[in-house]
Amino acid sequence: MKSALVALLIFMWMPLILFKPQIGVLVWSWVSHMVPHSYTYGFAQTFPFLVLVGGLTAAGMVVSREPKNFPPHPILISIIIYTSWTIVTWLLGYEMSVGEEKISQFMKMIAFAMVSVIVMQSPLRLKAFLYVMVGSLLFIAVKGGLFTLLTGGGNRVQGAGGMMGDNNQLAMAMSMLFPLALYLVRHPPHKLFKWPATVAAVLVPLAAIGTQSRGGFVALAAVLFMILLKSKRKFIFIAVGVPLAFGAVSFMPDSWKERMQTTENATDDGSFLGRVSMWKFATNVAAKHPIEGGGYNVFYVRYLGPEFMPAGFRMRAPHSIYFEVLGEHGYVGLFLFLTMLFSGWFAGGSTARRFRKYKETEWIGDLAGAIQLSLVGYAVGGLTVNIAAFDLFYHLLIMIVLCRVVGDRLVEKGVTPLERTTIVSTDGNAKWKPPSSGRPQPAERIIGQAGFNN
Repeated sequence: MKSALVALLIFMWMPLILFKPQIGVLVWSWVSHMVPHSYTYGFAQTFPFLVLVGGLTAAGMVVSREPKNFPPHPILISIIIYTSWTIVTWLLGYEMSVGEEKISQFMKMIAFAMVSVIVMQSPLRLKAFLYVMVGSLLFIAVKGGLFTLLTGGGNRVQGAGGMMGDNNQLAMAMSMLFPLALYLVRHPPHKLFKWPATVAAVLVPLAAIGTQSRGGFVALAAVLFMILLKSKRKFIFIAVGVPLAFGAVSFMPDSWKERMQTTENATDDGSFLGRVSMWKFATNVAAKHPIEGGGYNVFYVRYLGPEFMPAGFRMRAPHSIYFEVLGEHGYVGLFLFLTMLFSGWFAGGSTARRFRKYKETEWIGDLAGAIQLSLVGYAVGGLTVNIAAFDLFYHLLIMIVLCRVVGDRLVEKGVTPLERTTIVSTDGNAKWKPPSSGRPQPAERIIGQAGFNN
């Protein structure tokens, strides 16, 4: 019954995708983030829904007469260059067959991210893209948070399937989701969703803590710290957040506390030492192949163990996005990956500052700022989790690009400043005008206070 229900929910949208490719993007986002077929036990569990949705969406783009613009944003350029380089390293790597599955999944994800940029360039579509992605992840967060509460944290919240196949990846997704959940509290789709969104946002960190992932716990702590730094109400945040944090930690069982305490004595932890051995493996591979690395999934080419592994350790997952990229794609790949990450961080901040100034685009500025905080969780948590090909990371980068495109179009139509500004009339005479009076002025006629000047 579950398989039939999931299949019905997906297949019912298929005819519309051919004529409205934006629906295909939303269905793809729902299936890839919520992974509904992973909760079934029948044919739906292995059915290639994403392949079918992707094919229909591509056909829909051909049929659609809408203008198709590809914005030349630095984020997109960095993604394309990095992706192209990984193809080169795969072709030059040790075993192409070992990395076939990973590169196939990565290329499909990148291709659909690019389709999303072309198709979702309107305020309504951007909001729909956000709501489907965040709603899908909140479904998992609510399940995990309630499970943590009901079990007292004694049982581990496991992976949700897809790119969140284990507890570490799930914890990373929850840490990256938290700023977006808070954004949804401030900008809900409707006022009736505000309180449900608030409850869901509270359950997100509980789901992350319930995974018992040390990397996820560090990522969540980094996100909370950055939220504190950027908050205008730091005292309230500390007064409310600190007691809740201590209450949540004291609520967890001794087994969870003991596991988290191993981060303080990492040098005595066998799991951590195993990760260090794989980081050494990655640097050894990069030392021999500094330009191109060893190719996709070089960490699973077993005959390389005697040559590159430290003595006494067995080969395993790299457990770090940075060493994962270094071992697979060399120092060039690592540089391109970091460029992509920093481009997302910088663009998120600049987009937030640009659009928070106006009433019509404030929601876009807040969204870009929330995504920037999510990238902090990815960058910090990625120190100990191998998710360099994590689809959520790339979808967030794409969303920053969409924020800039949609925001610029709204500004061109005319915006209303949120602060008192000097409005320059057509005759050159300056006069003061409150933001609530008069019709919205074109952006090029607004000379603001500090930070408003072009």
